[in-house]
Amino acid sequence: MFGGSVLICDDEEGMLRYLKKMIEAAGLRVETFGNGTSLLARIEGGAPGDASLLLQDMRLSDADGLQILHRVKELRPALPVVMMTAYACDEVIRAAFDGGASDFLPKPFSRETVLGVIRSVAEPHRG
Repeated sequence: MFGGSVLICDDEEGMLRYLKKMIEAAGLRVETFGNGTSLLARIEGGAPGDASLLLQDMRLSDADGLQILHRVKELRPALPVVMMTAYACDEVIRAAFDGGASDFLPKPFSRETVLGVIRSVAEPHRG
């Protein structure tokens, strides 16, 4: 599908395990982060092209997901970001897209939905 890692940021350990297992089973490399601080540290220190996609929750224990999204887009404007939340409404979805999100996944979601979004978002960004 693509060469870099899928980064996943969610403060729910069960969701991180679920997504990691599912995405690795599809043959992709995965890195997980339990908060926005550790995600930003990784992105700030990472090599340009070493991540192909970020799946990020809107509500994190240490930061607002939209603030993290804005910072990620400042640091890595070309990195596709898919926002996730269990609290989806039109206003939240619009704010995510306005902030630079490539797509949006309302929780709960199926394996097929997640992998389909990863394919559709990451494929145009292959380098």
